[in-house]
Amino acid sequence: MIKVEFHNREKELKRLMKIAEFEPHTIYFIFGPINSGKTALIQEFIRRLGKDYVVFYVNLRGKFITDYQDFTRILFKFEKRKREEILKEILKTTTRFLSTRGIPVSEGTIDLILAKRKTEDVFEFIEDYISDIAKEKRPIFILDELQVIKDIEIDGKLIYKLFNLFVRLTKELHICHVFCLTSDSLFVERIYSEAMLQGRADYMLVDDFDYETTVGFLRKYSFDDEEIDLAWNYFGGKPVYLIKAIENKDTLEEFCEDSLEIRCGQILDGLYKLKKRDEKTFKLVLDLFETIKEDGVKYKSLNDALEWCIDKNILFANPIKRVVKPQSKLEYLAIKKVLDDLS
Repeated sequence: MIKVEFHNREKELKRLMKIAEFEPHTIYFIFGPINSGKTALIQEFIRRLGKDYVVFYVNLRGKFITDYQDFTRILFKFEKRKREEILKEILKTTTRFLSTRGIPVSEGTIDLILAKRKTEDVFEFIEDYISDIAKEKRPIFILDELQVIKDIEIDGKLIYKLFNLFVRLTKELHICHVFCLTSDSLFVERIYSEAMLQGRADYMLVDDFDYETTVGFLRKYSFDDEEIDLAWNYFGGKPVYLIKAIENKDTLEEFCEDSLEIRCGQILDGLYKLKKRDEKTFKLVLDLFETIKEDGVKYKSLNDALEWCIDKNILFANPIKRVVKPQSKLEYLAIKKVLDDLS
């Protein structure tokens, strides 16, 4: 069985490791186009951490959260042991401690918190819990696909209460690094423009591979020059597409052409539905398609057409540079083909 290995990202890893060395003071948002390798990057970062670190990693991808109990049960990993026994194990372990299913807690403790039905009690518990760990080790809290809870209402917007906890852990108490991962650039745009996190958050872009990195990646799987050019011309440096290209190496040209046809069909289907519902925005989207460039175009503010394209994962917005570009080269090719089909 061929296993596709983690590749490069040394620049990003160096920055993450440097952040981890310093006292926590900022919430870090790790963002980028879909399938650009954000989760793979953070997992490699975790693997490189030493024995002084305690990592709580919660992946919200695919999680269904509608109420207080859903949210709480995803944040925590329930155990039958007492809190003192759990903390003792975390602090005495001779390697980096990692929980990939949330913060390990005793069932009885959380039952009491759930009974009160207040998010403030959950966050106060987390603060006390992490404070105890921070006396001896370096806690790191990672939330992957944070945008899943962006619209959930639990006594007000849940996301704002969570941000208040993160600010408390980082900027005020300096006891825990917090990393939030997301591929939802509309969500990042909203956060970036929110005054409440001004001076309390920093942003790290994890983009697709550049050409040289793509060549190095494909060379590891015996791609020749012609195959590399073909993969690059269709997919650019999108890691997930490159992995699929490796899997379909024996029929690479057919795979590339089929991938483009499928993406065109998806975009056209979305456009036809949009036209029935909102013809004005439909026309604005086509106008936008006419102006879009592979390396992006500047924008001042998001309009309905941009938001529709971003929401459908056709375009990606970088709110720091105020640039919007296709999610990948495949999307760029599909946009041009869609325009030809509709002309």
